[in-house]
Amino acid sequence: MTRSLTPLTLLTMLALAVQSPIVAADSADFSGAWVGTICPPGVQRDFGQCSSFVLELHQQGKRLCGVHSFSTAGAERTDEGAAPSINGEITEDVANVIAISGRAPIRVRAEIKKTGASLQWLRQEAPSGDYLLPPSARLSKSKKKTLFAPMFEQELKAACSSVFTMEAEAEARKKALQNPLPMPGVGQEPGTPPAAEGNR
Repeated sequence: MTRSLTPLTLLTMLALAVQSPIVAADSADFSGAWVGTICPPGVQRDFGQCSSFVLELHQQGKRLCGVHSFSTAGAERTDEGAAPSINGEITEDVANVIAISGRAPIRVRAEIKKTGASLQWLRQEAPSGDYLLPPSARLSKSKKKTLFAPMFEQELKAACSSVFTMEAEAEARKKALQNPLPMPGVGQEPGTPPAAEGNR
């Protein structure tokens, strides 16, 4: 028995097709593993004096999903996000995201801007609480596809795939409500049978 597709299912499939893994022409490519160091003035990449910041991002169309990891100098304190800890939307070369700290359930708005081969992270707010998301950082793309353990990377991919699917379904429902499909017989005079296929 063949199961027919509902209008909502068709709209969801269309939304997923539009939001393909191929980056849209008017959006920058944020996907990949990105690494940055935050050092005191005059210090360059000294593990004992510099903090490190890692973003691993997955992109589908204009949606962005990923995870962060931050450690202070000497890795004395860390803030490692769950999968995923970053979620947002891209407009041209800027992504506006919400980052969730791994130290406490604190949500922080941030802007990630693609500038050439780098990303510029800029925190948009400074809520009180125990988190270590930096105010600003410049990150370069790693040659490695991931900087996390394989099992965690698989978990992140699955989580982001679920996020993308749910967002596509929500968008499909929104479009369905805005543009409902006409019901059979709507607009016809009472008692008038539906027009036969092919009749004009």
